[in-house]
Amino acid sequence: MSNEAGAWMKRWAIIAAFVVLSAPAVCAEHYTITLSIEAPHDRAEAHSDIDPPSQGLNPRPVCHARRGDELTFQFILTSNFPHGTKKDVTIRYFIAPQTRAGKEASPRTSKEAVTEGTFVMDFKPDGRVGVRQRLHIDQAGAFLVRVQSEHSDSDHEHFAALDLVVE
Repeated sequence: MSNEAGAWMKRWAIIAAFVVLSAPAVCAEHYTITLSIEAPHDRAEAHSDIDPPSQGLNPRPVCHARRGDELTFQFILTSNFPHGTKKDVTIRYFIAPQTRAGKEASPRTSKEAVTEGTFVMDFKPDGRVGVRQRLHIDQAGAFLVRVQSEHSDSDHEHFAALDLVVE
């Protein structure tokens, strides 16, 4: 091998090592979530985030509505864990009042929740669960719309959240 070919190979090896070492770590997430709320004149959609941190990594989208508007709340959560069944995973969803949009919120529901529900299920690979619900909110204020995993046998939980502002 000539010195010129050896020099090119060395340069390519350095470039390849730089690309591999500078690339962000790719983590396979256990669940993907699509969460949306639709009002007559606005719509917001949020996707999977992780907890911790409790607020997640992504800012929450905001949907604006008027009191009494018909709202459509929907989420679909899909398991991406390819290595068997995740057992006894809790999926909790709720729409609950908060003091203002964007406020850091606890992942627990409150007695004042407009709607809430829970599924406890075993997730096979590509297993899914979802809800589509129509509802009306007659009080003005800010609401947290959230779906989250609990007890998923992971070092972090998954959620999607958005804010609903009713005027």
